[in-house]
Amino acid sequence: MVACLVSTATSAWAGTSGWQVRSDVGSDGALTAVATIPMGSANAWAFGVRRDGTTYAIHSIGEFADQWAPVDVPDVGRVHSLRHVWAAGEKGALRWTDGKWLRVPVPGHAVVRAIETDPVAEETAWAVGAEQNATGKRGVVLKWDGARWRAAPVPRGLVDDSSELTGALVTSDGVFVYGIDHDRRHGGRVIALRFDGRSWSVLPTPPPRPGYEEHVTSYDVAATRLVGWTAPVGASPRLRNPLIYHVDSATGRLTKEDVPAVAGWLTGVTTEYGTPLVVGTTASSRPLAMRLRYDGDRRTSWDADEMPDIRSGQLLAVGGTIVPNIWAVGSTAGRHGDRPLMLRYSP
Repeated sequence: MVACLVSTATSAWAGTSGWQVRSDVGSDGALTAVATIPMGSANAWAFGVRRDGTTYAIHSIGEFADQWAPVDVPDVGRVHSLRHVWAAGEKGALRWTDGKWLRVPVPGHAVVRAIETDPVAEETAWAVGAEQNATGKRGVVLKWDGARWRAAPVPRGLVDDSSELTGALVTSDGVFVYGIDHDRRHGGRVIALRFDGRSWSVLPTPPPRPGYEEHVTSYDVAATRLVGWTAPVGASPRLRNPLIYHVDSATGRLTKEDVPAVAGWLTGVTTEYGTPLVVGTTASSRPLAMRLRYDGDRRTSWDADEMPDIRSGQLLAVGGTIVPNIWAVGSTAGRHGDRPLMLRYSP
């Protein structure tokens, strides 16, 4: 139920670059996911996690999101992503049904990182994430059959006992999932798997730079991009660099892209009128955003955006498809803990 408006005027947005900061989106915890539900509409949702670990949500009011209202939602801990009618959470999933969010349990103790609907089979969806085991966590895949989530077991030879899956691509040719395997000696490495309806197989992936590890954190089907970071094995987060893979929407194959030499990492990806846009955080704890530029000769390059000077700030997700309805969310470090952060792109 909508409780009250968070803002009543456009003055809540402030900024000097194309990115504007919203000043009144709460004071507790972090915003961790944002998207329009249903897709293509002006109805934006942002989910967050309070300092006590519980879920909260705010919903945009009006065509340009000049107002936001808090909405009661079931607790699923941190929401990692929003897609179609699904919210992927730490303690289960939420589904948008008859104008409200309903909690949907998942098998075992799976932490769901992403959910993707099947474009061919109506009422079917696939979820990826990880489940805790005796030695750490292991990547897991789930299938929604229209009534409940069921495990879609991946053979142990394809994912290690220290792994996590963070993205899924569902096509008429199969289901492709992406994530990382991790070991102490070599760190993280990117993995890609395909399910053809009967069995799982491994897709080749570009190797990391010698002595480096790679982690992927977020994938967006429309942007055809998988993002994360790379760094020397076991190094400090301050030595991380952004990592971007292009995902072939037909074959599921990955191609590594050149990115600006920025110290930082990426955590979210979306599209702006079809142009991929990624967000994250710099090594100096400031918001980071980059977009793909086209030079007219079918060549592309990633360029960093000018961002508001927000110290001790991080971006965790980005969503929306229509300017000015593109939002990036995260948190800033406050005196008494993290505070929610929201930016809107409005050139």
